[in-house]
Amino acid sequence: MQAIEFRFAFYARNFADSVSFYRDTLGMTRTGGWDRPDGKGALFSVKGTAAVIEIYGAAAGTTYRGPTPNAINLAVRLPNVAGVDNFYRQLQTNGAKLAGPPETRAWGHYSFIVYDPDEIPIHYYCEPA
Repeated sequence: MQAIEFRFAFYARNFADSVSFYRDTLGMTRTGGWDRPDGKGALFSVKGTAAVIEIYGAAAGTTYRGPTPNAINLAVRLPNVAGVDNFYRQLQTNGAKLAGPPETRAWGHYSFIVYDPDEIPIHYYCEPA
């Protein structure tokens, strides 16, 4: 199999909050989207990767009432410890919901966790030399 792209897609409880979080708080690039009578969506990518986060929103005038994603984790690998520390401080300044400061995990990753508006944990990590 040869893949061109990987996407993680989910329905957001609050579409506008999720779009703002991924764009403004995490600094991801919005690469596309739609707003149709049957619903809306937004596509985001992490600079330098072929991975996409696809956020679905309810149709105008309605609210998504289905389940939120659970038992999942997203992970973004950064180049080094300084990158992890700098991004952590940036998110702290922006008031993001963080699980705690970066630390070295038992398996060797240096990482921290930030939660999106639907409580999806996003791990930012590096593999120190």
